Amino acid sequence: MGENSQKTAAAAPSGLTLARELGLLALVATAVCNVIGGGINILSVGIQDKIPGIGPYVPLAFVVGVFPALFTALCYSILASAMPRAGGGYIYVSRALNPFLGFMATFSKWFGLSAVIGVIAYMDIALLESGVGYLSPYVNVGPLFAFLSSGLAKLIIPLAMVWVFWLINVLGVRTYGWTVVLLMFLMLLGGAVVIVTGFLKTPQDFAAAMAADPGAAMTGALAKAGMAGKSVAEVSAAATAEPGGLMQILKAAAFIFFAYIGFASISQAGGEARNARRVLPRAFVLATTIICAYYLLFSAAFYHAVPWQFAAGFAKAAPSDASVPLIIGVLMPSWLAAFVALMAALALANDIPPMLMATSRLFFAWARDGIFPRGLASISHRFRTPHWALTASALVATTFIVLCYRWESYFAGVDTVIIALTFTYLLISISVLTFPRRNPEMSRRVAFIRSRAAQIVISCVAILFLGPLLCLELRVQNRESVLFWVGAMCVGAVLFAVMWATAKSRGVNLREVFRTLPETAEEADVAGAEVV
Repeated sequence: MGENSQKTAAAAPSGLTLARELGLLALVATAVCNVIGGGINILSVGIQDKIPGIGPYVPLAFVVGVFPALFTALCYSILASAMPRAGGGYIYVSRALNPFLGFMATFSKWFGLSAVIGVIAYMDIALLESGVGYLSPYVNVGPLFAFLSSGLAKLIIPLAMVWVFWLINVLGVRTYGWTVVLLMFLMLLGGAVVIVTGFLKTPQDFAAAMAADPGAAMTGALAKAGMAGKSVAEVSAAATAEPGGLMQILKAAAFIFFAYIGFASISQAGGEARNARRVLPRAFVLATTIICAYYLLFSAAFYHAVPWQFAAGFAKAAPSDASVPLIIGVLMPSWLAAFVALMAALALANDIPPMLMATSRLFFAWARDGIFPRGLASISHRFRTPHWALTASALVATTFIVLCYRWESYFAGVDTVIIALTFTYLLISISVLTFPRRNPEMSRRVAFIRSRAAQIVISCVAILFLGPLLCLELRVQNRESVLFWVGAMCVGAVLFAVMWATAKSRGVNLREVFRTLPETAEEADVAGAEVV
């Protein structure tokens, strides 16, 4: 994944540096795995229950939802080309806008994403069960299915997932890079099967398959929802809302924007990317394009084959079981349906490696700037990875797995990650506007979209999208999630105030620290990098 000659990066207190070994493919895989994940398999159906009246317009909502993500990605690309550092959004906002806002935004994001890692691991069991259920006609899966249905599996498997991916991250970015590339291609292969099947089949084919043999997995899900033996028409009758219009599409697009959240994980690897000033912007644009195309094709194929009324009725009756692999698997041979379901489970799990990487680099960047003790920015001598920062993120994820297991449900407070990331994206967009005034010398290093007029247009468009989106999120999210986010922000404010006071008492001028990029070794690397 890399060349030893380019292993310069952010230095830890020991003088070690992170290894620059991530190329374009690994960076794109980081974003694709983090963004697409398994959510699309659930969101494509669940949105019918969340936004009644969206009906057949789900693919259109995915298209509308990409615009704020696209302009935000361009803002990230502009800043990344000037400040390619581990810590991404934190470095960008703290140097181009304000140190306090940079920490505040990314602290709530770090805590939320660390929690989401645990919740994803916990939720993956349901998709694993679905995949194993489709294999029942071919092999005796009774013991395995019984284990996956047990309470013990819901604790052991998620914990194993988090700590295996923690180990992969600790073993080095080269190991991490090959892992996420492999996971990306497996996930896209499973999605390709859904897309091809969806466009080859029709709602009439689906109704006929349901009447003939819906399969063990779908039969079990219908029975669990109290709909055993019901036809497609009877399940569809549970969908009470008629298709709406523009307002439903806009509401759905705002909700679907969450499906695009996570592409900024590329920026967290800024200290480990080869030719970072050139490669990071390309990775942002390429990954966003792949994600948008995949979402459009995936959702369009599903609703080409499955009546939206059935999806809406099933999502209303069985929200915890409604997923694309379960429903569209009716149209496939059992072995192929099992493959799709297992790839969906893998897709949900493949969120974990990039999330661990992203959250750990935020923690690493804070410690290196002195917000946390600098010892927490230690780098492994052997693998040149921030092992303590990775461990901190994994421990938070472990805590949330235990909470999910204890409550037998996911913790609703993790929905705050939507608010936290939207807030961070808004600050990133504002940072493009303030960068030249706040840090003139550093802003001259921008190597992507160097036209100031174009930068202003991109930033303003992103702000016009993200400002209302943030207000909408604060309004529609449940009270618990909003209060949790506010609480995280308050904790972040206290931590930052303590850090600032402590540094001042030691005679450290943090204003000067935040006017420069973290390490002089990296400064030399950036100065000699090829300009796009």
